[in-house]
Amino acid sequence: MMPSAGSRRRIATTATVLGTFALVAPPAQAAETAVPCDPTALVQAITDANATPEPDTLSLAANCVYTLTTVADATWNAGLPSIRGKLTVHGNHATIERAKDAPRFRIISNWGDLTLNEITIAGGHASDGAGTNSYGDANPGGSGGGIENWGPLTITDSVISGNTAGAGAPGTDATATTYAGRGGGGGFGGGISSYSSSQITLTITRTTITGNASGSGGPGGNGVAAKPGGRGGTAGFGAGVDALSGTVLRITGGTITGNSAGSGGKGGTGGAEGGGAGDGGGGGAAGGVFVSSSGGVLLNPAIVGATVSGNQAGRGGDAGVAGPGGYSGYSGYGGRGGGLGVFDDNLTLDEVKVSDNAAGEPGAGSYPLPASGGGILTLDAHVTLVNGAVVSGNLPDNCVSPADVPGCVNDFRTAEAHGPDQRAVAERAAVIRG
Repeated sequence: MMPSAGSRRRIATTATVLGTFALVAPPAQAAETAVPCDPTALVQAITDANATPEPDTLSLAANCVYTLTTVADATWNAGLPSIRGKLTVHGNHATIERAKDAPRFRIISNWGDLTLNEITIAGGHASDGAGTNSYGDANPGGSGGGIENWGPLTITDSVISGNTAGAGAPGTDATATTYAGRGGGGGFGGGISSYSSSQITLTITRTTITGNASGSGGPGGNGVAAKPGGRGGTAGFGAGVDALSGTVLRITGGTITGNSAGSGGKGGTGGAEGGGAGDGGGGGAAGGVFVSSSGGVLLNPAIVGATVSGNQAGRGGDAGVAGPGGYSGYSGYGGRGGGLGVFDDNLTLDEVKVSDNAAGEPGAGSYPLPASGGGILTLDAHVTLVNGAVVSGNLPDNCVSPADVPGCVNDFRTAEAHGPDQRAVAERAAVIRG
């Protein structure tokens, strides 16, 4: 029996579709490239990967230490060529580090889609700020001492250790016709600094982030005659990880410990004819992790099953020295959020312990504000604690605003045990927070 016209049409259509599928080649799969234990070979392997449009995979020599001594990408001051495409690096427990006596450069600048597995990124140092603007205010230090990120980034079973963001440049000294300039701000994200105007993901799993530092603020310029000294620069935020603007942060497992935000810059000296002292710059906030969205778009970052402990926000900068009869400068305020800082977003802490972190102390000078927010700093933000997440044992208190972190309790008895004046400090902090 012959098939009907409708059956014939269905058979023909099916055959055509199957034929079409048969003509479509599967996507090309790039071979995994083994990289010898040689930093020059690693630089060349990344250069070769950037030259092809297909995804690439590199496999590093097991337990090798790739020590970088010079910049491979001068545009972005990185020890490796900037990542431009989709690249996966299997570290096999290798380390990529900057030589201790090498010029200052970050390790990686990612503009592509980068995945790092079982690798240590260590010793990177973003450039310090240099020069000033037309007003004499100094330029900031570079961000992302270990990794400067602009695209999707996935890090698994790795270590980000001992990386530093750049310090701010010094402000210009006053002249007969100009005022002293302000010190430059310190760079953000000693370990990792991520920024994108569009949404990208920064996913960190079972990774240790330790011993990283954000940049210190630069000193203010000195006054002349009756002119005051310039203000010190504010230090950078997010010593371990800094995730800004469109970066959607997800941290699962691992530890964030022993990271330190930079100190505020010292105020400039007042002129010899009664010039006032420059104010000290603010210490860096968020010793562990700093997240901040922009434009009112909530990205809902999350940290799951990790430990955030032993991190330190930055000390405030000292005020400068006034000229004879000149006014004293204000103390630079200490950084807040020793463990975490969250601006303009909703952070979820799921089975996370935030403990033994410390806020920064104020610098020397007039009207020092007390240290506050050893655990978490919030600004127009909300932090949700779920599945036993706890914020405890931070100094001198746990949260700048407990109302933003339901379940966070400020136990000032912990602070009292560290000095006779801590009760007064705690009471003053409560008044400042309103």
